[in-house]
Amino acid sequence: MKKILHIRAVSIVVSLVMAAALLSAIPAHAAKNIYVNDSSGVLSGKLDSAYAIGGGGSISRLSDSSAYVMTGSGLTTVGETDATIPSHLNVSGSISLKYSKMRVGLYYYDSASSVRNPTLDYANLENAVGSGYQFGWYDASRNFYEVGYTSEKQLTMAIDKNVDTGGGHIGCYHILLSGSYSDFTAASAAAVQYSDGFPAYYNGVYHVLVGSYDSAADASAAASARGIAGTPHSASEKCVVVSRTSDAKILFEFDGGGVKNLAVRPQSSSGKAVTWFKGYRYYGDFEYVRRTGGKLTVINIVDIEDYVKGVLPYEMSGTWPLEALKAQALCARTYAAAHFGVYGSYGFDVTNDTYSQCYRGLNSATAISDRAVDSTAGQYITYNGALISALYSSSFGGGSENSENIFNSAYAYLRGKTDPFEAAADSINRKSSWTYSLSKADIAARLKNYGRPISTVTALDVTYSDTNNAISLRFTDAGGRSISLEKSECYKFSTSYLALPSVHYTAADMGSYIVFSGGGYGHNVGMSQYGAYAMATTYGLTYDQIINFYFTDIALSAGKYN
Repeated sequence: MKKILHIRAVSIVVSLVMAAALLSAIPAHAAKNIYVNDSSGVLSGKLDSAYAIGGGGSISRLSDSSAYVMTGSGLTTVGETDATIPSHLNVSGSISLKYSKMRVGLYYYDSASSVRNPTLDYANLENAVGSGYQFGWYDASRNFYEVGYTSEKQLTMAIDKNVDTGGGHIGCYHILLSGSYSDFTAASAAAVQYSDGFPAYYNGVYHVLVGSYDSAADASAAASARGIAGTPHSASEKCVVVSRTSDAKILFEFDGGGVKNLAVRPQSSSGKAVTWFKGYRYYGDFEYVRRTGGKLTVINIVDIEDYVKGVLPYEMSGTWPLEALKAQALCARTYAAAHFGVYGSYGFDVTNDTYSQCYRGLNSATAISDRAVDSTAGQYITYNGALISALYSSSFGGGSENSENIFNSAYAYLRGKTDPFEAAADSINRKSSWTYSLSKADIAARLKNYGRPISTVTALDVTYSDTNNAISLRFTDAGGRSISLEKSECYKFSTSYLALPSVHYTAADMGSYIVFSGGGYGHNVGMSQYGAYAMATTYGLTYDQIINFYFTDIALSAGKYN
């Protein structure tokens, strides 16, 4: 049942008196259901055989005021909650997945949004654990086909235009030798007869090119001066040049005409291949697509488990408890698989930023974050046999929300509920509580800035959900004109309107300004990350119990790749 609160200006003194009265009515210790880890790690409410260790080391039978209990694994905080401890979920059944590899957009262009990682003229790679790369392309089923190779450790991929790289200048005109070659080896053997010769792959045919020139005239003059029997040549707008980073010497040229895109696969001399790109280390291969403006879109093609390892420590601290990290890994993996092809028009599945999930490769990975991924490998959250949209945010402030009250769609597994666990992590959560004071003039100005004109605000009506989240706001001015904010407009923590951290707040009219007091950070849908932390530490719950609490009527399924 939705609750509507009509807010008008009130006396601050009266408000404070009422608050004091309410506080005085709360007992110093209001014990709820106290759950204790027994020697097998199972939570129960049986206190008759539990003992507490006092501050001076004294041992006594557990009472309601005890802070800690000694379990089989050591000293553990007593958890208090009104909620029923969620049941365990076993991995049951399987779900068919389209691919085992993710395509992640690292640098791309999107004219419809703010561009965080714009396309590039050139991009460097460095083999972190070995030397050498394979050149090739990926088909629609994400199978790699090799068309060439190099033993170099550092490469630069550049658009086939006149471009300056860190190592030097690359011209887009070359001298094309007559004839073609059956394979890369044959083309390479012919190319080495020239100090600046190199093999090229054009839609299944190998050629040999010589030199690097800024114009056809320059290439023609060079051919005559050098006595080379060839013609000036410049590839299509889809061509990508591979050069040695140190001196811009061209090693290979690839032109798939937009049907095939250059893929570069690092080779490893010790374990799994790792590549440096833009200050971050990545598993997997790299693909270079000339899509918009003739520049490079850079894509990391990586095994889904390695992708999750590159997401986990950037979405949740890699030092957090294992069970919380496992729950986060399950969300990240499920979210990714549910988004295969979402950015298909760009050539990838997900972005590497908050438009999808933050992904930066291996730099921040820890032993425990990698363990969380490995120990849940291949597990996905499903509802009625389909992948869910495994949303999560930092914290809720007390309650999650139905998806349709924040976003456009209603999902049966994204149901709002009061969160009794999250508060146990308030001491480490900087957004567990917050207060923002906004003048009514400022609110009116913000609304006007976004095309919602209103004069001085005189009243605010807040509609609350069953979990006490603000899901609708109506501002009214002296002339009776009203402006309503709905769903995610009620917070928009980084942009627009109120710029509040979450929807879990109350509003108080203080005359010339409105005070918003609440807690949490994010959209309040799905899993609370600080809630997962509290459930793993204070309550000793496992990742499947955490997932089973935050998502309704879900199951865990094993992913089977086609």
